[in-house]
Amino acid sequence: YNLRYGEATAEAVAAWRETGPLPAADIVLLQEMDEASVETIARELGYNYVYYPASVAEDGDDFGNAILARRPISDPAKLILPGRHPLSGQQRTATRAVVHVGDTEVLVYSTHIEIALAPPSLREAQFAAILDDIPDDATHVIVGGDFNTITGRGVNALAEQFAAADLAHASAELGPTFTRFGLRPSATDHIFSRGFERIDAGVLGGISASDHFPVWVRLGVR
Repeated sequence: YNLRYGEATAEAVAAWRETGPLPAADIVLLQEMDEASVETIARELGYNYVYYPASVAEDGDDFGNAILARRPISDPAKLILPGRHPLSGQQRTATRAVVHVGDTEVLVYSTHIEIALAPPSLREAQFAAILDDIPDDATHVIVGGDFNTITGRGVNALAEQFAAADLAHASAELGPTFTRFGLRPSATDHIFSRGFERIDAGVLGGISASDHFPVWVRLGVR
């Protein structure tokens, strides 16, 4: 869930408490967050969390990605992605951690990729940096976040690049996940997985805490 600078934290917490299936979420990936907002959401909803800033937003707050989980979290790290925003110079990153689900170690990434107007080579290099960071022997992996895809062609190219690394598009064919000026372009936010089977998935288009909508998937361990 890209929460747009963490500006509507109270509204997001209320949605998580009231709107199914969000109350059942074991792992939550947040983008465009500052640490104070992440800490508030984690405390109010009972999650452990890992957060790393990527840069400083226009309002002066830090701006980064978080992983929240009801299970233990270990091995936190920040992955710095290549290139910078072509106008603001903001850095892009992925927050990485291991979530322990019983005896299963799940390698999790929460990321925010450069805007769609950036050179395609830059965006592809950021995708590749995440994929290159995933060990070949990692059996259970979840990668999710705001990939800034705005066309069906862009979504397909992204899915193909991840499929080549044995990561399935768990949130495929869900429709628009972003709104701006009343328009809803193609899916912008995505979840990919390895070692899981998709049971169900959806987009909660009625939640207005951000210009993005929460994207959720229910996964079963293979």
